[in-house]
Amino acid sequence: MNPGKWSPEDCAYIHENAGKLTISQMAEHVSRSELAVKLFMHRHQIYIGPTIKRNLVQEILTLKFIHPENFMPTRAFYKETSISQRRWWDLYFGRKQIKQPEYVTLCIYFGITLQEAFEARQLNLFKNDK
Repeated sequence: MNPGKWSPEDCAYIHENAGKLTISQMAEHVSRSELAVKLFMHRHQIYIGPTIKRNLVQEILTLKFIHPENFMPTRAFYKETSISQRRWWDLYFGRKQIKQPEYVTLCIYFGITLQEAFEARQLNLFKNDK
């Protein structure tokens, strides 16, 4: 059962209803298997579940790379930072809060200065969003 490429309507449906409907309900609506819907959600970084309020890992990656999704960790990254794959993806998707030593390690790994790291952790109460 491979209906081919995802239509824009099906993509929009999954994005809009993720977290509102079950995976089986969405799969039935788009005429795909549950696994296909799960894989689509994984590829498009759609996560259902509790997340932290402020994802500092995403902010670090945004400082280093304009688009955080462009960073793909390697074995060398995991070894140098001493962060396991599972822990990394929990931090990346905001499932868990980053600890101070991990934050410092990531800043050093990405070559972010202490000033930049400090500014990234500050709240932007008066930031203009245009």
